[in-house]
Amino acid sequence: MKVIEKYILGNFFRYLIFCLAVLVFIYIIINLFENLGKYLAKNAAALDVVVFYLYHIPSYVVLLVPVASIMAVFFIFGFMTKNKELFALKVSGLNTDRLFLVIVAAGLLIALAAFAFQETVGVWAQGRRYEYEQYRINRRPRDISVRRRNFFYYGDNNWIYFIRDFDGAAQRINGAILWQINQSRVVKRIDAEQAYYDTIWNFAQATVRQFDKLGNETSTLYPVLPLPELAEEPADFSKRIKPIEEMNFVQIARFVRKRSRAGENIAREAVELNYRFSFPMITIITLLITLPLSVVLKKGGIAIGLGISIGLAFAYWGAIQSCRAYGVAGLIDPLIAAWIPNIFFGFFGLLLIAKVPR
Repeated sequence: MKVIEKYILGNFFRYLIFCLAVLVFIYIIINLFENLGKYLAKNAAALDVVVFYLYHIPSYVVLLVPVASIMAVFFIFGFMTKNKELFALKVSGLNTDRLFLVIVAAGLLIALAAFAFQETVGVWAQGRRYEYEQYRINRRPRDISVRRRNFFYYGDNNWIYFIRDFDGAAQRINGAILWQINQSRVVKRIDAEQAYYDTIWNFAQATVRQFDKLGNETSTLYPVLPLPELAEEPADFSKRIKPIEEMNFVQIARFVRKRSRAGENIAREAVELNYRFSFPMITIITLLITLPLSVVLKKGGIAIGLGISIGLAFAYWGAIQSCRAYGVAGLIDPLIAAWIPNIFFGFFGLLLIAKVPR
């Protein structure tokens, strides 16, 4: 790598880190002032509020990396254009495509890092943020007994549970309905008045209905019905059901498979799963749009270029959110909903680069 390429790359990462830190700080301050009254009303300790916002940082970092990348590019090439450095490099025979390639390669590295960061630190911080808000900010007591009522649970081996009353301390269920699904068809249903756990689940006063492919039903009543094929334990029912924001892509894919086998609407989860892969690409695409603008604007280039690029970024973000909404509503395929804005704006960025004077 030549000296000029090292210089460009080093400055890009320095400006990127600086801009990202400033943007994250601004986001935190805005959020803090919006919710300050709530924290004061709950007598939240200052240290608890600080720690709570530390858990916000990973999600803000992932969200703001594309905007920080835009700003970093304009700081580098804007100053180089203003100081005639870029003109001198062109006169000496340097093609701007090489500089663009260095930045795009850096963008690819950032996209991969952002994806890995979101799927590890990001989802962990989301869960910790929820717990911290509930038990330290809102001061809700922890329920040691773990009592839950009227909830569905999607289990392994194609079992779906509806539980009326679950007592985690006693490892007992009062009122349960179980369905076993095979290719979106119910093949077995179990209604039981009670169930208790003793290495396996045992159901009392259980009525088992089995259905064949023609819809014929056979019904059997069992005073006690042991079901060793059930993989779920009481601890599984005690866990809080994570929202998809707290899941990594592997957990979301597993969740989608379970729900789809049960015949549930999984449009929102399917869109989120595809979005996890498409979102990191936004950094690369915004760089493709920003790079040509940063080297062609002369007078007032940095300010004008930043304004244009941030305006395009808002349009890009609006397209992403609109397509996500259509995908969640089931109006377009989840894969298309997650990727069509990237394809459109990526093509637009390539078109801009092709128009840049060499």
